[in-house]
Amino acid sequence: MRSHWLSEYSLSTENEQRLEKLYQEIQKESEHFLGYPCSSVFDYSALYRFLQFPLNNAGDPYLPSNYHLNTHDFECEVISIFQQLAQAPAGTTWGYVTNGGTEGNHYGLFLSRELFPEGMVYYSQDAHYSIDKILRCLNLHSIMIRSQPNGCMDLEDLREALRIHRDIPPIVCATIGTTMKGAVDDILGIQEIFKDLALSRHYLHADAALGGMILPFMDNPPPWNFTSGIDSISISGHKMIGSPIPCGIVLAKKRNVDRIAQSVEYIGTLDTTLSGSRNAITPLFLWYAFQTIGVRGFKDIIPRCLQVADYSIQELNKLDHHAWRHPYSNTVVFDRPPAPVTQNWQIACQGSLSHLIAMPHVTVAHIDRFMADIRAAQPQIIARSQPFTACETLAENNTQEIIIVGGTDGHLLTDVSAALASVGISIEGLIAVKVEEGTMLRLRVNDRDRALQILNQTLDIGRCYGQSRPFNTEEAAQILSQVEYQAVSGDALLVELEDKAGSLATLMKKCHEKQISIRSVRLLWRGKEKAIVELASAEPTQLKAMLADQALTSELVDLSS
Repeated sequence: MRSHWLSEYSLSTENEQRLEKLYQEIQKESEHFLGYPCSSVFDYSALYRFLQFPLNNAGDPYLPSNYHLNTHDFECEVISIFQQLAQAPAGTTWGYVTNGGTEGNHYGLFLSRELFPEGMVYYSQDAHYSIDKILRCLNLHSIMIRSQPNGCMDLEDLREALRIHRDIPPIVCATIGTTMKGAVDDILGIQEIFKDLALSRHYLHADAALGGMILPFMDNPPPWNFTSGIDSISISGHKMIGSPIPCGIVLAKKRNVDRIAQSVEYIGTLDTTLSGSRNAITPLFLWYAFQTIGVRGFKDIIPRCLQVADYSIQELNKLDHHAWRHPYSNTVVFDRPPAPVTQNWQIACQGSLSHLIAMPHVTVAHIDRFMADIRAAQPQIIARSQPFTACETLAENNTQEIIIVGGTDGHLLTDVSAALASVGISIEGLIAVKVEEGTMLRLRVNDRDRALQILNQTLDIGRCYGQSRPFNTEEAAQILSQVEYQAVSGDALLVELEDKAGSLATLMKKCHEKQISIRSVRLLWRGKEKAIVELASAEPTQLKAMLADQALTSELVDLSS
């Protein structure tokens, strides 16, 4: 209800326009929302009337307080539903609605510290980034455990770490649906290690931010909840359920919660939460979702999400993007697409991998548009009268190198670097030189098999030859070895680039646009985030002028000075 005196105040026309612009931008961006675990399918308009009140769920949701503008009863109903989903034995657990998964993780680890102040926390390298932050806040000692390639915690590494530190109570933070790969850690395997090492004093927290609203609705899910021996669990509310405000729930064994309860006189109740004053609107959202969609509705929604995920895998693999998912996850992992795609679509990327998450709002139409953008971003190779061929080097060299021989039109290095960059393959070593037969490259990459496949098939630039080659490989090796050990020529320039896929391709493209002929290229050094390449050109002055252009991020080092 708007008070009469507020009518004296209003937004300026400029600020109204700013809000409208923001609305239009968000509406547009939501059309490309594909890689983050948040559902945008919800309608809580029936609850908007409650936004006119200063609602606050202060203190323990199960106890009365002297702040009566709250939704505690609805919050308790929501907690009861999650207790059933997580198969918590009646009367043994306590919980509250949080601001999201991070707060739930913080609460679980807070309880573990109060139980075992001297404890050691173990978590996988694929665990959510919030875990490391929480450990610093709580000043807890910790050991990061290796992950398997599929994202699951490596239990052999965990066993060894626990064996070494058997005198310290272990606090294990397991992930039920890892952020990038959707992996589910082996809860029973962790419990078995506790038993084998006779570790009777331990704590097991489950970060089930997304998985906690997927596994309850699947047939024969892996062990993940209180029946498997966990002590606390965090589940997000704004992910699979959907909410305009981030939220979640945390459940924990009541006997551990009782240890941290404190009486607060001026609110007339106990506080057993982290945040004290808490959002009272999000419990209404979650309650409304369960009363409308219901458990039966989510049993229909989850299989539909997995069907879209499988369709995504099928379409991505048609483009040779090596897509896959865990059987209990709607997260689809695939090779990182070209930069124009990742800039247009909101998808999460980590190194050479990306993922999309088939949330309820993601449809087959979304996937088709995404695939069309990937196809459009693939590098286009101009047909040439003198084709080039990618070949593996001789076996006796015992290297991971590729030799490429091409025509004399000067496009070879640009095309090859662009092709490799488009699929996130990193060039780790490079020599390029002009010879009578055209242009010759020798390069090392971080994934030779994948590079050969891209160069020979995807771009249709030739085929890989075995022992018979159209070019004499011994002659090639002789020419390239001479170039490799030459002193840097006086007219050569050293260029510092960002050490990431696409940097060299961008530089070569600019040289081509400026009609600057590059005589040779050598990758001289790679650091943590930078790389140094030597460029020799027939037009060193023009090359230097181009590199000095402030539009380029490259830093120039003139060897003649």
